[in-house]
Amino acid sequence: MNKREIVERFLDTGTTAQYIPAGFFIHFDESHHRGQAAIDKHLEYFNFTGMDFVKVQYENTFPFVAKIGKPEDWIKMPFHGADFYEDQIGIAKGLVDAAGKDAMVIMTLYSPFMCAEDTVGSEILVQQLRENPDQVRKGMEIITESLMLFVKGCVDVGIDG
Repeated sequence: MNKREIVERFLDTGTTAQYIPAGFFIHFDESHHRGQAAIDKHLEYFNFTGMDFVKVQYENTFPFVAKIGKPEDWIKMPFHGADFYEDQIGIAKGLVDAAGKDAMVIMTLYSPFMCAEDTVGSEILVQQLRENPDQVRKGMEIITESLMLFVKGCVDVGIDG
């Protein structure tokens, strides 16, 4: 059985003939966050550790947005289109192409809350949520819609989960 078959069997039955599948995750040096360097480093780590699936580290944080200073400003949350995710989806495709036949490839997906933290900072986000959650929700909806483009792109290139 290859690693894909081992994980699929475990997911289907809760058992494998050999062992419980496992994976280990780290963020790589910034020089390995983009393009072919990221693909190569993920594959090197996957092969070195012998883990049972490729876990793709997402390294494309939402930029800080200074114009969101109060809850009512969340309606101004920039919408990040498909081009924002292009590099990360390219990395996903490269990993699926290289390892997807023999192992599942799983993408890291951050929550809208985490992306909102990148946008204004954790303390400000929590404060604004306490002040006016309905206004902050408008920005969260924009972030969620944007993240769905990323998810769709990952599905389109063959990411398993």
